[in-house]
Amino acid sequence: MLQVKRESQITFLYSEALARIPGIIHAFSTRRSERNDFALGAGLAMNPLVQMNRIRFVAAAGAVGWPVLKLKQVHSGIVRVMEDTSAAGEAVEGDAAITSLSGVLLSVQTADCVPILLADSHARAIAAVHAGWRGTAAHIVETTVAELGRHYPIKPQDIVAAIGPHIGVCCYEIGEEVVDAIRDTAAIERRPEWPKPHLNLGEANRRQLLRAGIPEKQIEISSLCTRCREDLFFSYRRDGARTGHMLSVIGLAP
Repeated sequence: MLQVKRESQITFLYSEALARIPGIIHAFSTRRSERNDFALGAGLAMNPLVQMNRIRFVAAAGAVGWPVLKLKQVHSGIVRVMEDTSAAGEAVEGDAAITSLSGVLLSVQTADCVPILLADSHARAIAAVHAGWRGTAAHIVETTVAELGRHYPIKPQDIVAAIGPHIGVCCYEIGEEVVDAIRDTAAIERRPEWPKPHLNLGEANRRQLLRAGIPEKQIEISSLCTRCREDLFFSYRRDGARTGHMLSVIGLAP
């Protein structure tokens, strides 16, 4: 379970497990702010309100003035190593990022997909992952864990993972082509009252983290459904293309 925190009139979620690691800054945004509907995603370049929201969110998370590194998300299995700030303009395609840089925030944008934040328990490196069903089918979170170990002196058993708010199995109806792509029957649920199968996207990624070697006790997962909780979250399935987006961030303190 993730915990709720309010700072400077902004409501966000955090992981107690990640918070216990000295030097780790992180947060999962919600849509709730006393000033406005707190959109943080699409329209950054054109929308001054979104820009201001991002500045406020980063400050509330405890990272005032830190650059936010953002990939151009394409629902892929691509993991990028980000050891400079050149990706801050969202020019590089990918759906997960890893770094050992301090004083910057890795970020992923979601509105039903799964945001996953990873940190080495010794605060040597971090990762941020965006996993929709295509990224999950591509095992992006397992690839991210492997890339952390390949680029930095990190073992999977030293990694802490937080799976943020995402669409729940209650609301995520899928077609048989998605069932075939996911290839994990434990993450698929069928009920007589449902005309189609449903995907437990968070559980699918939790199981991949376990297969990657992360101990179960070091994985936290949000139980909140972004589609059900209109008061807290934006949802593409609920609101369509007009929806806003949440931002999930993680960084290493200098």
